[in-house]
Amino acid sequence: MRSTSPTPRFPIRFRNIEILTIEYRSTPEGIAQFLPEQLTPRSDRVLIHIYRLHDPDWFGPYGELAVHIPVRHERSGVEGSFSPMFVLESDAAIAAGREIFGQPKKAGTVTLARDGDLLVARVVRNGIDLLTATMAYKQRPSSPEALSALEFGTNINLKVIPAVDGPGDAIRELTARDFADVEFHGVWEGDATVELRPNAQVPVHLLPVLEVERAFHWWADFTAVYGRVLETLPAESPLALTEAPS
Repeated sequence: MRSTSPTPRFPIRFRNIEILTIEYRSTPEGIAQFLPEQLTPRSDRVLIHIYRLHDPDWFGPYGELAVHIPVRHERSGVEGSFSPMFVLESDAAIAAGREIFGQPKKAGTVTLARDGDLLVARVVRNGIDLLTATMAYKQRPSSPEALSALEFGTNINLKVIPAVDGPGDAIRELTARDFADVEFHGVWEGDATVELRPNAQVPVHLLPVLEVERAFHWWADFTAVYGRVLETLPAESPLALTEAPS
């Protein structure tokens, strides 16, 4: 049978990947409203990653925004970053992220390019420029070790698939994945800015920017591989999210 599914098979090699990573301090109330009760925030920090994926297998070039909240899964002891929001330009990458890992990926336009001495990232969905980020272009060399101190390597997601025959869910899992065979080609650190604008479909503005703390512009190759299930949640119970303090 000929398959027309956009969902790929791993492993997939990503080459010549350019990434702007910004760490900023947000509010505990903002962070709490996005986390399942099984996850504990490790700080009041939020990470945003804006990717320009120049040469990935399968998908072809595209841009992507990933929002990360540093967390700990108490039951397994795994620490990583939970992803409440993604925006990207590839339908195949959207399908792979949603169907395999449970990542809440949505379509949009993501650009990352140099404008003079400034690196500029923009994320657009529904005609709204919902995120604009900037960083001074290659003014201070850094290192993979400094970047790794942000501890975002393990990506944790909530995979929920509704049942086909009626109300309730067929699958409800906390999943985790890591990239393999990471090769760094350059890391720079510098001053950065982040602006967030309201969008009800991608409400990143509910994670307000109090202070930008660190920013990195980096290039790497890596391999996307399958992940693992951290915890299977009761499929019959409603999804419990941590209540934000009033």
